[in-house]
Amino acid sequence: MHVILHLAVLALTILVLSWVLPSVRIRSAGTAVVVAIVFSVLNFFLGWLIWVVLFVPALMTLGLLFFFVPFIVNAVMLWLTDKLLANFEIDSTGALLVSAIVITLVNGAFNAHLLRAVALGHPQGSYLQPDWI
Repeated sequence: MHVILHLAVLALTILVLSWVLPSVRIRSAGTAVVVAIVFSVLNFFLGWLIWVVLFVPALMTLGLLFFFVPFIVNAVMLWLTDKLLANFEIDSTGALLVSAIVITLVNGAFNAHLLRAVALGHPQGSYLQPDWI
Protein backbone atom coordinates (compact mmCIF):
# COMPACT_ATOMS: atom_id res chain seq x y z
CA MET A 1 0.00 0.00 0.00
CA HIS A 2 2.84 2.37 0.87
CA VAL A 3 4.51 1.86 -2.52
CA ILE A 4 1.31 2.46 -4.47
CA LEU A 5 0.53 5.59 -2.48
CA HIS A 6 4.09 6.84 -2.94
CA LEU A 7 3.89 6.25 -6.72
CA ALA A 8 0.57 8.11 -6.85
CA VAL A 9 2.01 11.09 -4.97
CA LEU A 10 5.08 11.10 -7.23
CA ALA A 11 2.92 10.90 -10.37
CA LEU A 12 0.78 13.78 -9.11
CA THR A 13 3.91 15.80 -8.36
CA ILE A 14 5.23 15.21 -11.88
CA LEU A 15 1.86 16.16 -13.33
CA VAL A 16 1.81 19.41 -11.34
CA LEU A 17 5.40 20.16 -12.37
CA SER A 18 4.44 19.77 -16.02
CA TRP A 19 1.61 22.27 -15.53
CA VAL A 20 3.75 24.81 -13.65
CA LEU A 21 7.06 24.57 -15.51
CA PRO A 22 6.89 25.06 -19.28
CA SER A 23 10.21 23.21 -19.74
CA VAL A 24 8.77 20.00 -18.27
CA ARG A 25 6.53 18.22 -20.74
CA ILE A 26 4.59 14.98 -20.53
CA ARG A 27 2.02 13.60 -22.96
CA SER A 28 -0.73 12.57 -20.54
CA ALA A 29 -1.54 11.69 -16.96
CA GLY A 30 -0.72 8.07 -17.82
CA THR A 31 2.75 9.20 -18.81
CA ALA A 32 3.14 10.76 -15.36
CA VAL A 33 2.45 7.35 -13.83
CA VAL A 34 5.02 5.71 -16.14
CA VAL A 35 7.55 8.43 -15.26
CA ALA A 36 6.91 7.82 -11.54
CA ILE A 37 7.44 4.09 -11.97
CA VAL A 38 10.62 4.42 -14.06
CA PHE A 39 11.98 7.10 -11.69
CA SER A 40 11.32 4.87 -8.67
CA VAL A 41 12.85 1.78 -10.27
CA LEU A 42 15.96 3.73 -11.28
CA ASN A 43 16.16 5.21 -7.81
CA PHE A 44 15.87 1.75 -6.25
CA PHE A 45 18.56 0.15 -8.43
CA LEU A 46 20.97 3.06 -8.99
CA GLY A 47 20.33 5.50 -6.15
CA TRP A 48 22.49 3.54 -3.74
CA LEU A 49 25.44 3.88 -6.15
CA ILE A 50 25.31 7.67 -5.94
CA TRP A 51 25.03 7.44 -2.15
CA VAL A 52 28.18 5.28 -2.08
CA VAL A 53 30.09 7.64 -4.36
CA LEU A 54 29.14 10.66 -2.23
CA PHE A 55 29.70 9.00 1.13
CA VAL A 56 33.37 9.94 1.54
CA PRO A 57 32.91 13.55 0.35
CA ALA A 58 29.98 13.80 2.77
CA LEU A 59 32.19 12.67 5.62
CA MET A 60 34.86 15.16 4.56
CA THR A 61 32.30 17.97 4.86
CA LEU A 62 31.48 16.74 8.38
CA GLY A 63 28.14 15.39 7.18
CA LEU A 64 26.89 18.62 5.62
CA LEU A 65 26.68 17.02 2.18
CA PHE A 66 24.24 14.41 3.53
CA PHE A 67 21.57 17.12 3.47
CA PHE A 68 22.07 17.50 -0.29
CA VAL A 69 22.55 13.86 -1.33
CA PRO A 70 18.80 13.14 -1.77
CA PHE A 71 18.54 16.19 -4.04
CA ILE A 72 21.58 15.08 -6.07
CA VAL A 73 20.23 11.53 -6.37
CA ASN A 74 16.80 12.79 -7.47
CA ALA A 75 18.34 15.16 -10.02
CA VAL A 76 20.41 12.37 -11.59
CA MET A 77 17.49 9.91 -11.60
CA LEU A 78 15.19 12.53 -13.11
CA TRP A 79 17.76 13.25 -15.83
CA LEU A 80 18.06 9.50 -16.55
CA THR A 81 14.28 9.15 -16.66
CA ASP A 82 14.15 12.02 -19.16
CA LYS A 83 16.71 10.27 -21.35
CA LEU A 84 14.94 6.90 -21.19
CA LEU A 85 11.35 8.00 -21.91
CA ALA A 86 10.36 9.69 -25.15
CA ASN A 87 7.05 10.99 -23.73
CA PHE A 88 8.79 12.90 -20.92
CA GLU A 89 11.04 15.88 -21.60
CA ILE A 90 12.87 18.39 -19.46
CA ASP A 91 14.38 21.07 -21.69
CA SER A 92 16.51 23.12 -19.32
CA THR A 93 18.88 22.52 -16.45
CA GLY A 94 16.94 24.99 -14.33
CA ALA A 95 13.73 23.03 -14.79
CA LEU A 96 15.59 19.82 -13.92
CA LEU A 97 16.95 21.33 -10.71
CA VAL A 98 13.60 22.86 -9.69
CA SER A 99 11.86 19.55 -10.41
CA ALA A 100 14.46 17.66 -8.35
CA ILE A 101 14.02 20.10 -5.45
CA VAL A 102 10.23 19.72 -5.52
CA ILE A 103 10.43 15.91 -5.74
CA THR A 104 12.95 15.85 -2.88
CA LEU A 105 10.68 17.99 -0.70
CA VAL A 106 7.59 15.92 -1.53
CA ASN A 107 9.47 12.67 -0.83
CA GLY A 108 10.76 14.14 2.43
CA ALA A 109 7.27 15.15 3.52
CA PHE A 110 5.86 11.77 2.50
CA ASN A 111 8.55 9.83 4.34
CA ALA A 112 8.53 12.14 7.39
CA HIS A 113 5.01 11.00 8.18
CA LEU A 114 6.14 7.37 7.97
CA LEU A 115 9.19 8.03 10.17
CA ARG A 116 7.02 9.83 12.71
CA ALA A 117 4.68 6.86 12.87
CA VAL A 118 7.55 4.43 13.35
CA ALA A 119 9.06 6.65 16.06
CA LEU A 120 5.71 6.70 17.88
CA GLY A 121 5.57 2.90 17.77
CA HIS A 122 2.63 2.49 15.42
CA PRO A 123 2.32 -0.97 13.92
CA GLN A 124 3.30 -1.31 10.28
CA GLY A 125 0.54 -0.10 7.98
CA SER A 126 -1.34 2.00 10.52
CA TYR A 127 0.73 5.12 9.77
CA LEU A 128 -1.79 6.10 7.10
CA GLN A 129 -4.56 6.49 9.66
CA PRO A 130 -5.13 10.13 10.66
CA ASP A 131 -4.40 11.10 14.25
CA TRP A 132 -8.00 12.02 15.04
CA ILE A 133 -9.39 8.53 14.38
